Amino acid sequence: MTRTPGRLAVASLATHRLIVAVPNSGPGEVLSNLPRPVAADMLRRLADHLDSPAGRCETARLTGHPCPVHDAQAQRPVEGDLDRALDDLLAGLDAHLAAETATPTPGPAPAPDGDLDADTVRSALDFNDTADDQALATLRDVLLDTSLARTPDQALAAARIILSAHAQQLAALVEADYRATRTRWGVTRSSRGLLTGYDGARKLITAYAAGLDRDQALAEQHTP
Repeated sequence: MTRTPGRLAVASLATHRLIVAVPNSGPGEVLSNLPRPVAADMLRRLADHLDSPAGRCETARLTGHPCPVHDAQAQRPVEGDLDRALDDLLAGLDAHLAAETATPTPGPAPAPDGDLDADTVRSALDFNDTADDQALATLRDVLLDTSLARTPDQALAAARIILSAHAQQLAALVEADYRATRTRWGVTRSSRGLLTGYDGARKLITAYAAGLDRDQALAEQHTP
């Protein structure tokens, strides 16, 4: 009785670049639309793969498990063994790919080391005193330090302290420009308006910083 194959595949050079057919009787046939040297190289690679030692083939190294083809006992497979071996091989590859692409389960978040209180922010300002932009460097450090817990009130306190430092930096820049302009041109009819504008801007910025400091001092007085 003729065995009915478990799977049937139709291949042609319209869908494949290289076809190797070995019938049960008669000579084998190789069809290819590749250049002969390329086809010969692919056949050599296939032969090397089939001739690789048991347990050391690419499948075994990839999956970390014995290869159902190369690690099987050296005996002629009975009908159906090859199909089962191929199914096991595909299942092993699927499991390996699933394990490689699976998203790891996140572990518990580490416990905070402390709170982001006002003294911590002021210490960060002192640490960045020599930075090109003290307030900007401190803002960076506060945003990056996720080891400290913070409440909305503590975040607001940090914002007040850093913005006050930034405003004081701006006031110092305006003051420096005011002095440089006055030194260069003196107080004349032409420069008086510009100097008055510099002085007014510096006072506004200084008042803004002072208001932030005052609000923060009141908040700390009411903090238990």
